[in-house]
Amino acid sequence: MQLVFLATLLCGFLSTVSAITVKGRFDVDTINITGVTWSKTFFKLYQVGNYSGLPYHAKAQLKNDNGDFEFQNLPVNPGLNATTYFVLYSGSVDFNLKPNRVLVELINKDGDGESVEINAYRNVFGKEYFPSPDIVHPEELEPIETDPFIPITLVQMAPVRAYYEQRNTGMLQSGPLATLLDARWKQAGWITLIILMVFPIILEKLD
Repeated sequence: MQLVFLATLLCGFLSTVSAITVKGRFDVDTINITGVTWSKTFFKLYQVGNYSGLPYHAKAQLKNDNGDFEFQNLPVNPGLNATTYFVLYSGSVDFNLKPNRVLVELINKDGDGESVEINAYRNVFGKEYFPSPDIVHPEELEPIETDPFIPITLVQMAPVRAYYEQRNTGMLQSGPLATLLDARWKQAGWITLIILMVFPIILEKLD
């Protein structure tokens, strides 16, 4: 009984010691990454699938102006070709990011965790990470690059999120009066009408 307990404890210890680092980058060229962006952009990593003990979970933020972030000391399941899975979530207060869900796969290539293959797969809402074996032709997740980092970018079609909106825009920007002046031809028409009304009065005064 004690031998079984020691063996279980040793396996858990090896799984914890054999740890690596997964790197990512908020890879955008259209904006300048500043300290404000650092604090409003975050990444979370959760261990899923087959694991023993408490699952790994961590939160990371941007490290520098290049948009780098990383998760350290990820546990690797012991055994040759043993797999360990994690789910990477990306989020931001100001930006819409993609992919917002990434399945990270670690493959123990030598059994000791010294040589680990890192794979990543883009996922979208509605797709399963691990399809049922009963499905004949399951949908496959799209692989994405991991070397030298997992890229996270902006959703190009989605605008930057705006949280401040001017409530009182004035009579000339909203309301019935704005409708009468929202086009140049309408403005020209009103100016012409005013001139036609005022011009006879001016002529009468001159006489």
